[in-house]
Amino acid sequence: MPTVFTIHFEVEGFIKVGKTKIAPGFSFKKARIGTVEGGESGVLVWKWDQLVAVLTQIDEEAYSTKGKWFLETGFGLLSGQHKNFDRIEEAIRWVARHTFPDTADGSAAGS
Repeated sequence: MPTVFTIHFEVEGFIKVGKTKIAPGFSFKKARIGTVEGGESGVLVWKWDQLVAVLTQIDEEAYSTKGKWFLETGFGLLSGQHKNFDRIEEAIRWVARHTFPDTADGSAAGS
């Protein structure tokens, strides 16, 4: 059975997974990702109003990766990146560190 995670939105603009603050401007939507027959549990990762990554929860016992997370695809600076993560929090932090910098209104820094 997939790991259950809760994402809380905070008033100051930070997102928390469980009790851990992750990154400002991020939102998430659970989704079924069509990578295998029947799909896999996944999360669409949005930074402000832009889709920046698709994460899937790995369900492969044969490779000892069950329950881990995989960067299925990324956009912008994440394009072409594929990476495994032990926990959803680790995946979100990595995505946050590797996306374009921005301002609180969602515009790119310096524009």
